[in-house]
Amino acid sequence: PGKAAVMIRFQDKVAVFNALIPLGKTLESVPRSQNFIDDGVFASLKELGLPPSPLCDDATFLRRVSLDVIGRLPTTNESEAYYANASEVRRAELVDNLLNSPEYADYFANKWTTLLKNRRDDTSDITSNFAFHSWVRDSLLENKPYDQWVRELLAATGTVIENPPVAWYKRVKQPNEQIEDVAQLFLGVRMQCAQCHHHPFERWSQDDYYGFVAFFSRIGRKPTGTPGEDMIFHQRGLAQAKNARSGEMLAPSALGDVIPAIAPDDDPRLRLADWMSSSENQFFAKAVVNRYWKHFFKRGLIEPEDDIRDTNPPTNPEVLAALERHFISSGFDLRDLVRVITLSSCYQLSAIPNEHNASDVQNYSHFYPKRMQAEVMLDAIDQVTGASTSFANLPAGTRAIALPDNSYNKSSPFLAVFGRPDSSSVCECERVQSSSLGQSLHMLNSAEIKAKLSAEGGRADRLSKDERTDAERVNEIYLATFARAPDAGELKASVAYVSEPRSDATGKPLDAILAKRQNYEDLIWALISTKEFLFNH
Repeated sequence: PGKAAVMIRFQDKVAVFNALIPLGKTLESVPRSQNFIDDGVFASLKELGLPPSPLCDDATFLRRVSLDVIGRLPTTNESEAYYANASEVRRAELVDNLLNSPEYADYFANKWTTLLKNRRDDTSDITSNFAFHSWVRDSLLENKPYDQWVRELLAATGTVIENPPVAWYKRVKQPNEQIEDVAQLFLGVRMQCAQCHHHPFERWSQDDYYGFVAFFSRIGRKPTGTPGEDMIFHQRGLAQAKNARSGEMLAPSALGDVIPAIAPDDDPRLRLADWMSSSENQFFAKAVVNRYWKHFFKRGLIEPEDDIRDTNPPTNPEVLAALERHFISSGFDLRDLVRVITLSSCYQLSAIPNEHNASDVQNYSHFYPKRMQAEVMLDAIDQVTGASTSFANLPAGTRAIALPDNSYNKSSPFLAVFGRPDSSSVCECERVQSSSLGQSLHMLNSAEIKAKLSAEGGRADRLSKDERTDAERVNEIYLATFARAPDAGELKASVAYVSEPRSDATGKPLDAILAKRQNYEDLIWALISTKEFLFNH
């Protein structure tokens, strides 16, 4: 059961056939609709006759939304405070608190700077990387409208010191790189094929490609006193680009839309920003809401999330259109976009499938578990073990999700093994989310994990000297790891294990506190190796 799209091609003609195969079950129990997202998703499930899973419990929601919005686990104090809140709207209050925290800006700045290629190489100045990351983070922290900060990026002029978004032009120096990245990242359109020939699955031609290039044809560069850094400015002149095949000089055009003539004194990039942020634009808002949808639901309404075309239709076009309209009407408010998604019943569905929807991977009948990202997982392990990871040129206590560029992948085996992207592409596919033998071995026997578990002053060390009962201490570990208390079976097995005596290699009994510490290390090690910990569910 489900929906499918079949693309049909014949010579230069392309069409799409949409099919629906219903399961035909009666939806006897559907969670209450919270907003237009639920209206669209549940209407689709009713049409399919595909019963959704029930809403998740509070512990699951607390952990899920914390990982998705601020990129870290809730602390034990935060979990206890949440459970003590008797308000009927405590989930909404939690989301608002997360969105108003600096960690929200840290986490999504990590997402955007990675896609915007904020990477360091042998010739780069660390100052520009830090400045660009700070600009993106500050934009998110003040909730700058999305269309505004995209405009500031595209039309950036001056030097990095006085205007940090200029740093983007350091990474994408050629007009063809600039338009391909802008189209894929901000419009969800892959233009690369059209540079040499007509796009095989879309309507874009070489004229469309080079008409888009013309927007970036008047960018001037002047060397500065800093090696590898240029001052970016608008060169007065007529904006145009040459079609490589026909030789025709083309004026700026925006994916088939006519752009009024641009005067030589006007920066064509500003005209491009005007076109992108128009409420009539069919790509700009759609691309970002689809990208954010994938962040929270694992799968985009259009998949891949940056391949929006007529021959790749959304699984739920009504929800995508409604989300796009809402985002535009909100004034391109990214926080509001996160809020409306996370407060939907659809986002709050259990990840445990029922007897009917286990095979569903695109209709959102249940929450799709996703492995924690490399940076989030490293921070989570630090948080549970009570250890910390040091990064060069950054203050002590800096979290992995707040790293400004890709250079730290080389110094952190954990980030490298678990797939932190190298910031060399605007495609989210650069981030590795699949499992590997190397990851399993790293969790099992790496010196890094062992050091975190046995850290002086870490959680195991502290709990071994704690005067509370073993049951209370085990409860803290579960709350820190899973944002929930252990069930009766888990509590009994855990307390029995941490109470066992231990001996050294000669068979001599260990000191009681040392034995207790090693037992707590083992318990924490076991819990952080579970799927319940490694996945956001």
